[in-house]
Amino acid sequence: MTSSIELFESTQPLETDFNKQLQPKLLLIDHDDYLSKTFLANVNLPSYKTSKISSGENVEADLTEHLLKHDPDMIVLAPGFEDTSTLALICHIRTIFHGLLVIVSSQNCEQEQVEAFKLGADDYLPKPIDSCILMLRVVALFRRKNDKVNKVELASLTAGDISLQPQSQKCFVNGEQAKLTTFEFNLLKILLEYQGQILSRDELYRKLLNRAYNGIERTLDVRMSQLREKLTLAGMKNSQIETVWGQGYMFNIMTA
Repeated sequence: MTSSIELFESTQPLETDFNKQLQPKLLLIDHDDYLSKTFLANVNLPSYKTSKISSGENVEADLTEHLLKHDPDMIVLAPGFEDTSTLALICHIRTIFHGLLVIVSSQNCEQEQVEAFKLGADDYLPKPIDSCILMLRVVALFRRKNDKVNKVELASLTAGDISLQPQSQKCFVNGEQAKLTTFEFNLLKILLEYQGQILSRDELYRKLLNRAYNGIERTLDVRMSQLREKLTLAGMKNSQIETVWGQGYMFNIMTA
């Protein structure tokens, strides 16, 4: 079967501080060329490494394949079908993707908008919308995300009785330093950043090893076990790394 994934480059960026960073990767899920034309048309705004998936019957399979290979920073979804199908797709996306998610809907339905935000959308834009406004909303989301990431990198990251210092790659458990390998530190940092959210093996393999999980190897499970052991020996009591059967891992703060 021919893949419905298309790759294309958008226009050249302006020389701004935003564009001096690594060019963000966007995935468009679109039933026509509405989004493609929007991202190609705005020559006075930043460009992105952009790909597109058709919102047809194979959208979920194509989405999973694309995430494993390309790990986009944002998904912009303009499905063009009924609200129940749109919400189901948003729910599916949020089980395998934790980046930015923007919905461009032709329904203009308040209830769908409310449910979309509940399911994890970062922005919801009803059609018709000016293409320049859509691009500016995308730029603003990336700017806020970058500001948040920069603040996290400069400051310590604390959850429960765990505190990380990203710049020095030091880990403290109740104020006492725990010696972790670089892989263990990066693994723990991702778990803390997504505290309370389940991260699948596929997501962790993409983020840590830049490759897909083959469904067989135990590298991540072994490293996770070693990380748990080190943190427990260092005195971790009020936090835990949970194994969610059949789904993945999650960092939680234990309540009394």
